[in-house]
Amino acid sequence: MGSRLLDEQTPVEYFREQVVVAMGHQKLEVSEFAQYYLVNLLTRCLRADALPASREPGADEMPLAMLYLKALSAASHERARLLRAMGDSALFVSGFFADRLIDKVGDLRYYRALGGDAYARLGREEPRPTATVFSELAERFQDLADVLSEVSESSRLASPLAVLRLYQRFVQTGSRRAARLLVQLGVTPMDPGPGRVH
Repeated sequence: MGSRLLDEQTPVEYFREQVVVAMGHQKLEVSEFAQYYLVNLLTRCLRADALPASREPGADEMPLAMLYLKALSAASHERARLLRAMGDSALFVSGFFADRLIDKVGDLRYYRALGGDAYARLGREEPRPTATVFSELAERFQDLADVLSEVSESSRLASPLAVLRLYQRFVQTGSRRAARLLVQLGVTPMDPGPGRVH
């Protein structure tokens, strides 16, 4: 990011460029609304805003599953706010910090399942056109997490530990992007088995 971000571009412009490049590399097409949503999420997190779910008192210590249960029992407006915050946090963390989730209790599958379900619920409950964006975020959760991963790791694939983490991510999620990167690095990934995204 460096001085280029500070001197030439606003954070929105920088992340829009990074997201467009990552989507091009991954041959991923999403709606303009979903692309804008992703750029906005990155920009909010860059501005030192707390992760969306951490605005909830005690959220830093509370597992996502507990936040999800709290959201489901909340009144309509509060439920929508909590589900969105939870989906945003799960997407950001599982994409931007995917390497740090490997070998953790709440691994990438956990974040993908809860975040995708939070967005899917919003897609069913929110009015149009907002519901359409959330439905797309739910359906493309892994693909969008891969976009965030590319933005995050564009310069970190040289070390053996990074290759190992990439392989672990592939095994946990079946990410097509992780598989392509492994092949580019000379590693042939094996089929991660049933229940994984392909």
